[in-house]
Amino acid sequence: MVRESANKSAFAIIVAAGSGSRCPGPQAKQFLNLCGQPLYLWSVKAFQESQAIVGIVVVGPKHNHEILLKMQQETALFDKVKAVVAGGDSRTESVSCGAAALAKAIDHLSESDPILIHDGVRPLVTPKLIGKVAEQTGPKQLAIPTTTPTATVKKIVGKTITETIDREAIGLAQTPQGVPYGLLCKALEHWLEDPTKRVTDEGSLVERLPLEKRTGITTINVEGESSNLKVTFPEELQQAESLLLKNINREEVPYKPRQATGFGYDVHAFASERKLILGGIEIPDHVGLAGHSDADVVIHALVDALLGAVGAGDIGQHFPDHDPAFKNLCSLHFLERAMTIVREKGFYLESADITIVAQEPKLAPHIPAMLTMLRKTIASPCQLNIKATTSEGLGFTGRREGIATYAVANVTAK
Repeated sequence: MVRESANKSAFAIIVAAGSGSRCPGPQAKQFLNLCGQPLYLWSVKAFQESQAIVGIVVVGPKHNHEILLKMQQETALFDKVKAVVAGGDSRTESVSCGAAALAKAIDHLSESDPILIHDGVRPLVTPKLIGKVAEQTGPKQLAIPTTTPTATVKKIVGKTITETIDREAIGLAQTPQGVPYGLLCKALEHWLEDPTKRVTDEGSLVERLPLEKRTGITTINVEGESSNLKVTFPEELQQAESLLLKNINREEVPYKPRQATGFGYDVHAFASERKLILGGIEIPDHVGLAGHSDADVVIHALVDALLGAVGAGDIGQHFPDHDPAFKNLCSLHFLERAMTIVREKGFYLESADITIVAQEPKLAPHIPAMLTMLRKTIASPCQLNIKATTSEGLGFTGRREGIATYAVANVTAK
């Protein structure tokens, strides 16, 4: 995967407030389903993942409290989203609403801070492009990504083609478009003097400023991406879905769910002359379990559930039973490492439910101590539950040959 190049901290306004009248259907196009998520949410996800972006404002439809509330719920897990606000009757009015919300949410905005404005109906924008635009946005410099037309371009007057235009001199503008905060505010204030004039992007918004107010301002062309399409008609939604599925299936672009569940299972036979360690504590007056480490069947099942939830393999891959480093090792070390992997993958543990199956010993009195030890090792707030049951005398646990444990872990993306 190509890494984004930006090292600048920038802010984003994602505009998802339009009516979507050119894409017929029961709802505005930015809320259409794209691979299981609303169209606009893919843009939010890209800006969340960009290292260049430190704060996001999402602008939704005007006078629709129900949709705004739903958007707030859908973006709640993206920690860079600082506000979801209502927009206006036009794109530029919505950008103005977003800029006001950003100023309210971020108390340290400076005039030179890059503000990237993006159409919520461009779901395939990449963190790489976001980074390039942020990098090229400066105190007196706009940055606009464009692509060159692949077809011959004609000038049309009425119904007559009057000339052929050199397509090498033509750029088809995309978003995000980067504008320094101070300049954006000036351009919006000037637009408010005559808001009836239609403005289609931030480049044209700044171009409307009087010459004396944009002296020294330059606009830099950033190479756009052909996949960064704008969904206007139904066929473009199908194209976006095809491109998105293609990217998801590539090994170098892994899919990261907003929430995930992992399942773990482990079993160990009883073994004499070993301590019985369950849930990180010693259970007295009973033989232990056979295993390479301390054979803590409870932690082993939980670790497998955690690794499974974040797509990180299984416990045997990380802690092989032929490695002498893990000989008789306390399994709490495995849990610590598993939690580190969960955090490195960009998740946090939401909840875990563990069921221990053992005919003996009686484990209910020891569950509070297990929970205390596990919470201490996990070292982050989560819902944790442990249950103990028997197999009613059936199977190897019923014959008192060993102990089995099942675990389910739920994680949420940061």
